[in-house]
Amino acid sequence: MQRLSILGAAAFALFPGCLPPASTVLQWEYTGGPAAQNIAAVLGDDRSPGTLYVGLTSGEIYGSPNGGTTWQRLSAVTHRRCVYRLVQDPEFPDKVYAATEAGAFVSTDRCRTWSSLAIAGTGVRTILIDPWSPLTLYAGTQGKGIWKSTDGGATWGNANASSDARLGSAEVYDILVDVDRPSLLYAAATALGIIRSTDGGTTWQTLTEEFSATGSRTTHLLMRRGGVTMLMYGTNAGSIVKSVNGGDSWIPSRNGLESDRITSLFAHPQNEDLVFAGTERGMIVSSDFGTSWSAAGGDLPKVAATLVPGGRGVPFTIYAFGNGIGLKSSTDNGATWRAADASLGGSTVRLMTTDPPGIRIAAAVGTVCLVSLTGAAGRWQPAGPGITGGAVKWVSSDPQLPGVMYATTPSGVFQSTDNGASWNPAVKGLRISPILFEAHPSIKTRLYVTSEQGLFVSTDRGNTWTQPRPLNARWQITGLTFSPTNAGLILAGTSNSGVIVTRDGGFSWELARYGLPATEIRAVTLDDKDQDTYYAFTAEGECYRTFNKGLEWNRYGVPWSRGDSVRVAFDRFLPSSVISLVNNRELYYSPSGGSTWFPMLKQLIAAEVIALHWNAASSTAYAGTLDKGVFRAVIGSKLLDILGE
Repeated sequence: MQRLSILGAAAFALFPGCLPPASTVLQWEYTGGPAAQNIAAVLGDDRSPGTLYVGLTSGEIYGSPNGGTTWQRLSAVTHRRCVYRLVQDPEFPDKVYAATEAGAFVSTDRCRTWSSLAIAGTGVRTILIDPWSPLTLYAGTQGKGIWKSTDGGATWGNANASSDARLGSAEVYDILVDVDRPSLLYAAATALGIIRSTDGGTTWQTLTEEFSATGSRTTHLLMRRGGVTMLMYGTNAGSIVKSVNGGDSWIPSRNGLESDRITSLFAHPQNEDLVFAGTERGMIVSSDFGTSWSAAGGDLPKVAATLVPGGRGVPFTIYAFGNGIGLKSSTDNGATWRAADASLGGSTVRLMTTDPPGIRIAAAVGTVCLVSLTGAAGRWQPAGPGITGGAVKWVSSDPQLPGVMYATTPSGVFQSTDNGASWNPAVKGLRISPILFEAHPSIKTRLYVTSEQGLFVSTDRGNTWTQPRPLNARWQITGLTFSPTNAGLILAGTSNSGVIVTRDGGFSWELARYGLPATEIRAVTLDDKDQDTYYAFTAEGECYRTFNKGLEWNRYGVPWSRGDSVRVAFDRFLPSSVISLVNNRELYYSPSGGSTWFPMLKQLIAAEVIALHWNAASSTAYAGTLDKGVFRAVIGSKLLDILGE
């Protein structure tokens, strides 16, 4: 094995003096976040002011006795199945019901232990308790309509009698009861819209159409008591619709905006005309039960926010949660907010990127991107507004333009010019759903985007796009590798065609897969001494090498075994600098694209790693995990020891 000083000195020469301070002992360190991004349900205890219960997407339950100042893990309702809603029994406050992706559960000790309630063998979206008869429960299921119990959940029967047979297979998002007339129920159901029962759920009548002209879906309901029942519903397209006659007719209250779904609806307990709604762009408020709406939320991040009222008590408190927000509370109707999520929950990070010098790291968490200074553990800034259209599929930094980042969602490409503080649509007229988006490291005008329809190239910063030769080649690209010494040479790993290569900057591509297996290629790297030598790493952790620009490939030895869980990452700006994480425990480094490996660290990360990122400039490895955020290992001191510098 050659000395690292021979193979890798060039890597450090390119980035002198950039190593950040490392721990005294080389180890994986928690970056402090992004935290509290996996909250899915919040319940304020009506009998214990200030007491909160939180359900996470992982199925865990946390409790706080002081409005979110401190938290304690209480239990796990399910294993890695989302908790959609927590509901407290009005008569027996120790009893709490959980509607989850794995079904319904009940706790008789305030969320510390749970028992399953067998409801049709399906997930449950919502649970309603009859206020006059707490043993009567209604459950809105995922795909099997509405179910009812009259014995506190011990036994259940379906309550799907309707002239519309689709109710029996509907997903039911919300159920409400008129507390003055408990036989009067309303529900929001897929395929039907708003439905009504006047006989305690025995039969149901359809009141609205499920889909509007824009395909919106009704998911949230609100009722105002007194006299004739007034109702309001929100859709996943941002519309809010109001009825002043119990649902017999409806009036648009708020027109849907592009990618601005309604995430929650509730009224102030002392003033039912004062209504709060969470949207994909933050909080809105109405003082006249939905006749008019205005933006609100003060300093709350303008990203998707779910709002819930706290339990009974003074002062009235609103809690807001969601990707990019964590958990925040307000006691002045949303004018100001404070953090209420210290040491609460985590986040699932599937994508990461750093700027070239490694000063900032961005993590994609669901529908948002959060950014942290790499030397400031625990300081993840709130997500900036502007990304819409669903989960983030790709995130990258622009090597030519400091502070510029890109993110893609199913609806388009978004650009930030302020290190992720805000985002705007970046590409217009591109009629595809983008996946990967990259800027060329040395050709300032060149951009690349991929989709299910293949690869597209722009030579004018995204104003126009062309599909390279061969035309209509639908390569499913997993990543691009740019040569640091030859601007025209780009390699791409694919999930369906091995490795493809271009030598003219992206206008024509050819297959380079003779000898490669028909499997997904996760990473393609370059030898640091010979630009004709490439390495390809499969999803199974195997390594293949070519000496002749990709014409022929052969298996190459690596310091791990087939069957090991392996993740490989290379520096985008120095593709000969590579790391691998084996079985969540062993970290290796190669300065030569993969020909020679050095063990760096052997320590189990206390979470399931689902993403790996490497920045050679700062000699820092980042691990994105399931539900636990981002960990980092600064291995610069170990590399210097090996170099003998």
